[in-house]
Amino acid sequence: MESSGTTADSLSPGLVARLLSPRSLSLRNVVLRGEQRGLYLGFAFLAFLFWIGLFALMLYLVDRFWQISGLGPVLATKFLDILLVSLFGMLSFSNVITALSVYYLSDDLELILALPLSRPTFHYARFFDTLFQSSWMMILFGLPVFCAAGLVAQAGWPYYASMFLAVPCLLLMATAVGVTVATFLVNVFPARRTREFMLFVGVLMVAMLFVIIRTLRPEQLVDAQAFESLAEYMAALNIPLPRLFPPRWAGDVMGRALLGSPIPWTEVGLLLTGALTTMAIARWSTRVGFDGGWARSQEARAARFYKSRVFDNLSLILPKAWRPIAAKELRVLARDPAQWSQIFLLIGLCAIYLISVQALPLSAFRGESAQLIREGFTFLNLGIGGFVMAAIAGRFQFTAISREGKSWWVLRGAPVDPLVVLRAKSAFGLVPMLIVGEVVVVGSGILLNARVPVLVGEAILTVLLAWGISGIAAALGAIWPDFTSENAARAASSPAAVFFMVIAQVLVFVVLAFFVLAAYVAFKGHYGGAIGLALCPVALCLFCGHWPPRRAAAILWARGLQ
Repeated sequence: MESSGTTADSLSPGLVARLLSPRSLSLRNVVLRGEQRGLYLGFAFLAFLFWIGLFALMLYLVDRFWQISGLGPVLATKFLDILLVSLFGMLSFSNVITALSVYYLSDDLELILALPLSRPTFHYARFFDTLFQSSWMMILFGLPVFCAAGLVAQAGWPYYASMFLAVPCLLLMATAVGVTVATFLVNVFPARRTREFMLFVGVLMVAMLFVIIRTLRPEQLVDAQAFESLAEYMAALNIPLPRLFPPRWAGDVMGRALLGSPIPWTEVGLLLTGALTTMAIARWSTRVGFDGGWARSQEARAARFYKSRVFDNLSLILPKAWRPIAAKELRVLARDPAQWSQIFLLIGLCAIYLISVQALPLSAFRGESAQLIREGFTFLNLGIGGFVMAAIAGRFQFTAISREGKSWWVLRGAPVDPLVVLRAKSAFGLVPMLIVGEVVVVGSGILLNARVPVLVGEAILTVLLAWGISGIAAALGAIWPDFTSENAARAASSPAAVFFMVIAQVLVFVVLAFFVLAAYVAFKGHYGGAIGLALCPVALCLFCGHWPPRRAAAILWARGLQ
C-alpha cells in the first residue's frame, strides 16, 4: 500500500477524496440515469417532508417548554443534554458495526489494498466513509431539535456557530471511538463473528434500554407536581453529566450560547482537542492492528446447522413445492444473528407499548361511556399493530429476494415457479408478524378490559392485515431487489423499503377508516350498510396478499440472471 515516491506515513488528501468519490458518483448516476431515479427522488422528497414535520413538532414542543415560568430555559437545556447523550451513545455503537464492515468486511477491500496507497491515505478514506454512513441520524433527528431550540429562544449567531462546532466534533469523536473499538475487537475475534455478536448485543441493549426508560416514566420530569418540593424538582433537573464526557462539553457550549451566556472556552477547547486526540488514537489503532485484523477477517463463515433436520421438519407444514426453499430460509435465518436477534428488539417494543397502555389515565372516565372509550382505544391499537407488523415485514419479507445476493442465479436457474419462490421465502416471516401483532392488539385490549367479541374481531382483523402487508412486502421486494447490499439491514433501509412502509401505512389507514365508518353507520342503525363497509377492508387485505405477489413474480423472472 505504498506509492512510488511516497513514504508509508504520507497522507494524500487528493487520493482520500478520490477514494471517496465512487460513493458520490454512484449516487449521482442513480439520480440522473438509474432505473430507480424516480424512486430515489420520491424518497428524498419524503425525507424532506419528514424533516419539516419533525422540525414543526420540535418547534411546538420546545416552545411549550420555554413558556413554563421560571423553568423553561432549564428544561430546554436539560433536554438538549439528554438528546446529545442519546445521539452520541447510538452513534458510537453504530460506528463500531459500520467500521467493522468498512475496514474489514467490505467487498472492495481486495482491490483497494492492491492499490499503491499509503496507510494514512487508506485509513482516512475509510474513516470518513464510516463517518458519512453513520452520521445521517444526527442530521435527520438532531438538527430539527437544535434549530427549533434556537428559534424559540431567539438565539443569535453564537448559538448556531456553537452548533456547527459541537456537532461535527461529536461526530468525529463517535467515529473515532467506533474505529478504535472495532479494531480492538477484530484482533480478538474474527470480524464476521464480531459484527454478528455486536448486532446481537446492540439489539438486546436497545430492547432493555427501552423497557428501563419506559418503567422509569420520564414524563414525570415535566410534571413538577410529582415531586414533594420545588427544591427536589430542581435537584432532579440539575444532576450533572460526568466532567470528561464529550456530550457534556457540547451541551455546555450549546446551552450557554442558547441562553446568551458567555462562551465557555474551556469546553470549546475540550471539544476541539478531544476530536483531534480521538482521531489520532483511531489512526494509531489501525496502524498497529489493521494487518492482524484483516488477516483474521478472511476466516470463512462456519456452515452451522446445515445438517440439522429441525428445519426440514418445520417446513413439513407447508406445501411440498415450498419446503426446500423454506428450509433453506430457516437455516440462513438461524446462522445470522443480525436476523433473529431482531426478536429481542420486538419483545422490548411490545413490553414498552403494553406498559404504556396500562399507564393510560382511563380511570378518569365514568359511566356508560367508559367502556366505549376503552374499546375505542383498543381499536386504535390496530394502527400501532399495523405499523409494527409493517416494520417486521420490511425486515423479513421485503428483503427475502435481496438476501440471495450474488447467488441469485442459482435460484433463478432452478426449475421452480416464481410465485412458489416468493410464497416460500415469505411464509415464515408471517409468524413473527402474527405473534407481535396479536400481542400488541389483543394484549392491550385485555389490559383495557375490552369485551370478548371486540377482542375476537380485532384478532381476526390483525390476521388479515398481516396477510395484506406481507403480500405487499414480498411484491415490492421482488420488483426492486438489491443484490449488491452487504446485509439485509441495508436493503431494509433502501428507498424502496421506505416506499413499502408508506404503502403499508396507507393500507392500515384505509382499513381503520373503513371500520370507523362502519361503526358510525351501525351506530345510526343502518346495519346492512355497516356490514358492506366492514367487508371492504377484508376484501382489500385479501387482494393485497394475493394479487401483488403474482404480478411481482412475473416481473422478477423477467429480470433474467441480472
